[in-house]
Amino acid sequence: MTIHGLIFWCFEGFLIFTYGIGRWRSIMGELELGYDSFEPLFRYDVDLANRLVTEAARQLDKPSDMLLEDFGTFLVTDERVERVRRLLRFGGVDYTDFLHSLEDLRGRAQLAVPELDLPVIQLDAVSADEFQITCCSVAPGVGFILLGVLRALADDYGALAFLEHLGRDGQDESISVRLLEMRHGTGRAFHLAAGGAS
Repeated sequence: MTIHGLIFWCFEGFLIFTYGIGRWRSIMGELELGYDSFEPLFRYDVDLANRLVTEAARQLDKPSDMLLEDFGTFLVTDERVERVRRLLRFGGVDYTDFLHSLEDLRGRAQLAVPELDLPVIQLDAVSADEFQITCCSVAPGVGFILLGVLRALADDYGALAFLEHLGRDGQDESISVRLLEMRHGTGRAFHLAAGGAS
């Protein structure tokens, strides 16, 4: 299994912006790859992704799951990857709409980057305010990246939600989402076009 280089490139940016270029070089040095940066148009083996996350977690003295969740949060909240947030927010006017749009996320992403093979996401409505989200056939830990994305988007929409990673079943990882309040706070401003007006 391989992973699109754009994912590696974003993870590289996350570590550099959050922990500094020195820490990044130390992590890459331990991996002994012969290079210290990833190409966003290449593809890399999933085993390399696992090694990268494991080494980063070791050097940062942080559980891998927590590091991956932080990465998911970074993808939504950091202005340097604003395009990711825009892709996600395009899915709905409120958090419930966004959750229902997750099954279309793979297709929307491929309109922007045709070779970007995001996981298939399945949404099951347990009730009007409770959902189970499944990432199908993914490498271990991908569900924690999505968990970080979902937490950050709840804040972005101004919704109050309880989210929990339910674990791994075979090659699938599932997340429980329970909406506690749709209008808990003021969401971040969002315009359909970059620099546009509402």
